[in-house]
Amino acid sequence: MALPRLQMMTRKNCSLCDDAYIAADLAQRQGLCRFEVVDVDSDADLLAKYGNDVPVLLIDGVECMRHFVEYPKLVQALQGA
Repeated sequence: MALPRLQMMTRKNCSLCDDAYIAADLAQRQGLCRFEVVDVDSDADLLAKYGNDVPVLLIDGVECMRHFVEYPKLVQALQGA
């Protein structure tokens, strides 16, 4: 079975994004997901959709967390994917 794809919508100079990155990267290192960082400033549609409303974590394209990431909840969401 393939690992779920975890995407983090982010932008530079975002302290909440830095915290979310640590949790998401740990989940990837523990073999729970494939992790991908997406800079919303690199795509006009993503910028319009998310703007400053980051970080947003998506599991297989479905939003699971916004702004604050709690690692235990992230693990639970990934295991349920």
